[in-house]
Amino acid sequence: MTKKNKLTANDEVKNLRSLLPKGVLGDLEVEIMEHMWDIKQARVRHVYRLIDQKRPIAYTTVMTVMGHLVEKGLLTRTSEGNRYIYQISQSRYEFLQNVSRKAVRGILNDFGDLAIAGFLGEIRKAKPEKLDELKSLLREAIDESSPS
Repeated sequence: MTKKNKLTANDEVKNLRSLLPKGVLGDLEVEIMEHMWDIKQARVRHVYRLIDQKRPIAYTTVMTVMGHLVEKGLLTRTSEGNRYIYQISQSRYEFLQNVSRKAVRGILNDFGDLAIAGFLGEIRKAKPEKLDELKSLLREAIDESSPS
């Protein structure tokens, strides 16, 4: 789709942990990403201090987990002397969009038409204004996929 999804673009996610399927991110990874999405870039020391203000934690634990987040593609890091500066590689919105797409693909692969019927059943329960948004998105998707 060419436009940002109106269904979630204006919804600020306050409790990311409750939205994620198990195994996507651990508790500390979520905590670090919440800080990083707020500040956009930081050294490990800065993130460590933010977390350590709330509870004791080892600097090396934060450093290790931030390295894992680089491996998972959520952060990037650049060397500045003997230290790294970490930056977010995708916004909170983009991350949730990717996770939800992957979850939907998995459900569709596992359950096929049953999943589609289930989605439609849930969509029917939506508020009328959300249904209008969904119709608009569906029309847009159909227009984009039809040959010109």
